[in-house]
Amino acid sequence: MRTLIKNAKVYDGLGSFPFVADVLIDGERIAKIALKIDEKADKEVDASGLCLAPGFINTHSHSDLEVFRNKEMLHTLKQGITTEVVGQDGSSVAPVTDEIVDELADNMAPLAGVIDKPYWWRSYGEYLDEVRKHNKSVKIEGLIGHGTVRMCVMGNDNRKPTDEELEAMKKLVEKCMLEGAKGISFGLIYPPGSYGLKEEIAEICKVVAKYDGLMMVHMRNEQDQLLESIDEMAYVARESGVRLHISHLKALGYRNWGKGKQALEKIRALKAEGIDVTFDQYPYEATCTGLKVVVPTWAYEGGETGFQNRLNDKEEYAKIQKGVAENVEARGGAAKIQIATVATPENKWMEGSNLEEISSRLKMSPEDAALYILKHEGPSVVAIYFSISADDVADIIQSDLGCVCTDGIMGASPHPRLYGAFTEVLSYYCREKHILTLEEAIRKMTSEPARRLRLWDRGLVREGMTADLVLFDYEHVRNTNSYREPKKYPEGIVQVWVSGEERF
Repeated sequence: MRTLIKNAKVYDGLGSFPFVADVLIDGERIAKIALKIDEKADKEVDASGLCLAPGFINTHSHSDLEVFRNKEMLHTLKQGITTEVVGQDGSSVAPVTDEIVDELADNMAPLAGVIDKPYWWRSYGEYLDEVRKHNKSVKIEGLIGHGTVRMCVMGNDNRKPTDEELEAMKKLVEKCMLEGAKGISFGLIYPPGSYGLKEEIAEICKVVAKYDGLMMVHMRNEQDQLLESIDEMAYVARESGVRLHISHLKALGYRNWGKGKQALEKIRALKAEGIDVTFDQYPYEATCTGLKVVVPTWAYEGGETGFQNRLNDKEEYAKIQKGVAENVEARGGAAKIQIATVATPENKWMEGSNLEEISSRLKMSPEDAALYILKHEGPSVVAIYFSISADDVADIIQSDLGCVCTDGIMGASPHPRLYGAFTEVLSYYCREKHILTLEEAIRKMTSEPARRLRLWDRGLVREGMTADLVLFDYEHVRNTNSYREPKKYPEGIVQVWVSGEERF
């Protein structure tokens, strides 16, 4: 199949000024770029007045299981995304053993959702093979979840690994790297990964560094200990030599608003020191993750079963309740926490309501309401937390060390970033606010994440590169969704090609 795109305003992905040209796609590759191309093609596209860029690369996705449920993946494609990176926050669906497969599925539920049958793969390579067999719409690249590896070797124990266990984790990580993983992720607020200390993390990352892999980390604390958490990751990078990428950089909670600039200064200093460090960001003032993050992490020792048992113990419940109250307050209070997804039909009324409204209807305190939900719904409950400063978002998005991501979690009432993070950058931060130039925004969405992930076949509009491309109308690109109506596609993304094939 040969496709000729005529008269496009080409943004090459490097941050260069655009130029008008014709682009010829031949099969999976960009065959020719010239001011005028007169060769025959199976299809011709008039791109006059439109922008052509490399397909966007989403460095933080939770589509690990969505690729099996959703063959079209339009929520990604319609914002210009052609590559998604899964296995985030220390939680990957592979590798897995027969012994922990059910427990891992429970652990993955808040981030990746569920599927209608047990996981049928075991190794990391088998998972990647299954993904590519079942879904051709977008490209999927993956990270190894440290929490998943820890579960495979030592369950949900809250302790240091023995020397034998640490060696077993390193060997398992190496096997996954050889099977195609691009690096490792850490979720240092999510059990059991949160039980790992910096020495364990550094030792495991030595294996990843051996293969030039990337360490992506949801840091241990994005709130009061934000700067100290960056220091912890700097220790890991120094000790292991791993390339460091901080996931969804933010200053979380009203007490920490304004720390975005301090975090950027610290990261810039690490860069000057010689540490290979970058980060990504979603361009919103609200976060989204499982409701279980309001629970103290110690309460999940022993996994979901351990947590549920503690809820039935009066003294343990009181300790958990106190921790939940503190965490709810730190995130801005019950009115700032919106329930996005629950599992059971009887509680569907909660979706789209905030914790204050829910606790009022249940006639209990917000902390008791949160624990009531987690007791009756299990670990799969997803919530949206309105706890980031707009000024911090704007400061962070201007850094040349950042990439763009969705961190999108599927659900009945998901965060709008799932459908529109990339178009939000184009429409609001570029066109409306002029905080970013379009050239720089596209670089942060294309060549920079490709470089980070060592995806040398994409991220640029260049002859010989894979034809992952997005054609869009810059003057009219905009999001149509909201927190109350999140499942609406953006406007202005005209066409997307993945490996030369038109996706819509």
